[in-house]
Amino acid sequence: MTKETSHKTNLVFFYSEGAPNDNALDLCENKQLVLDAAKDHVDNISYYTPKKLRDLGFEGYVREYDSSGLVSQNPGMSKIGFCAWRPLILLLEMERMNEGDILIYRDSNILKYRKLSNYNDIKNIAEQCLTLCGFDFFIPHHDSLIKNRELTKTNIIRELGEDNFFSYEYPALQAAFIVIRKSEASIQLLQEWFDACSNEEWINGKQYGELDSQFHHSTPEQAILSIIIANWVRKGIHNIPVTYPLISIRAGRDINKITFRTDFSYLTILNKSNAEYINLPSYINKKNIKGLLEFSSTLISNFILKKNYVILKSY
Repeated sequence: MTKETSHKTNLVFFYSEGAPNDNALDLCENKQLVLDAAKDHVDNISYYTPKKLRDLGFEGYVREYDSSGLVSQNPGMSKIGFCAWRPLILLLEMERMNEGDILIYRDSNILKYRKLSNYNDIKNIAEQCLTLCGFDFFIPHHDSLIKNRELTKTNIIRELGEDNFFSYEYPALQAAFIVIRKSEASIQLLQEWFDACSNEEWINGKQYGELDSQFHHSTPEQAILSIIIANWVRKGIHNIPVTYPLISIRAGRDINKITFRTDFSYLTILNKSNAEYINLPSYINKKNIKGLLEFSSTLISNFILKKNYVILKSY
């Protein structure tokens, strides 16, 4: 078996059904739309609903809350556990996969966001995202300059983020499109995310303590993962690249629109020397210039020259 065909690429998605199975939106029509759009582009497709997770014994991850609270931009999340189910369904799928297999998670509301119906070349795009981020777990930045402090309840940053300035300043991540290669590192990250989403004061919409002056609204499970990844970058866990994840997806949904980040000024927080960076970007030093050049070569040969994507202006 060749290297190109030695692994499977699977898709998992989630949708709510509405009454009588749950009190969230009835998105059932999207199920078949996703299946029809993706069936010729991935090896296996799985899906979950609140009822299915309750039947599996995971009712706590899709519980209904009385109030959305600080999750003001998407109050419907309160009907489905503030999306604590997201790392859960990824872990459930990982249990059925072999080492090296790839799992894609994608939002399913095609009726509202038509770009979600495009699955053309998604296997190749998924692998390129993993290559570009340099890790076995890919989740994009927002395609605008948004920091964790703006979308994360501040008690999460104080506690999970160890009140580290880097956790406040790290660019916020967006969980509408996730790609995972099964490995020790990706499983550890998923497990940490899953465990953190079990913390009631982190996942719900209530305020605990003072909020950061720049806080706007909470993106619950998404914000939790963003803080965990900020921790991993700061501590160098599993050698996650310091520039991770490097790219964003247009609105988190249009997988054919890729933006490369160029503003890494937040990385100066990690500088523990007295050196002053003048002529080079703050994330470059003598030790990693070679790596940056090698990355640029890989980027040109494996990504840009394939012309499968529209590369937007970097930000």
